[in-house]
Amino acid sequence: MARKGLGSRIRDHIVERIENGAWKPGDRIPAESELMETFSASRMTVHRAIKELATEGMVYRERGRGTFVARRIPRSDLLVVADIAEQIRERGGDYFSDLKYLAAEPMTALTAHVFGEGADASLARSKVVHCENGLPIQLEDRWVDLRMAPDYLGLDFSKTTAHRYLMRAAPLMKAEHELTAVLPGTEQQYFLDIPENEPCLLLRRKTWSGDRLVSYAELYYPASRFTFGGTFTPNGSGGHSS
Repeated sequence: MARKGLGSRIRDHIVERIENGAWKPGDRIPAESELMETFSASRMTVHRAIKELATEGMVYRERGRGTFVARRIPRSDLLVVADIAEQIRERGGDYFSDLKYLAAEPMTALTAHVFGEGADASLARSKVVHCENGLPIQLEDRWVDLRMAPDYLGLDFSKTTAHRYLMRAAPLMKAEHELTAVLPGTEQQYFLDIPENEPCLLLRRKTWSGDRLVSYAELYYPASRFTFGGTFTPNGSGGHSS
């Protein structure tokens, strides 16, 4: 096996300490001169390694102060439909949800357009704030067809999520996504604890079971706290998950 270059070993040294929690977000990492001495490396080699990590968002530099561990913004795969509680726990975060609203609602122009007139008097609406490490990262504003999910109004959102329940009541067969950037309204700002000029990523999601539309959700993510990404390969190994 080929021996790693000095720059790669410096990168690995920094990344390992960030990922194992030895250096936490906001911590100052050793100065370039310290790393040069530790690894018997040139300033150019150390500078290049740190510059690469800064480009990748692992660290950030402040003139005259040094280099610091960056706060990693949570990322979700746009090609995957997953339980946000599980996603947060899988990346080592502390999950908490806050139910803001749960009720049956009459048909509106929006829900009539989305579900069709036949869903009249059969819709439930919920608003749930999902938090990671105490910080709101998603406001889930969801409408559900009660003919497909009759127990939705009785859910205990402190013990489960809409996603988890709906996957049991009406297993997912198809999903449709639309992602856009928006300036949220007063209620969204309050629930997400963000200033009025903070933009959000708005993911509109429809999910079907068989040929029936089960749920329509508007998912708001503060742009400074969340990002989306995904990998597609033409051989079909790109994914869909519940």
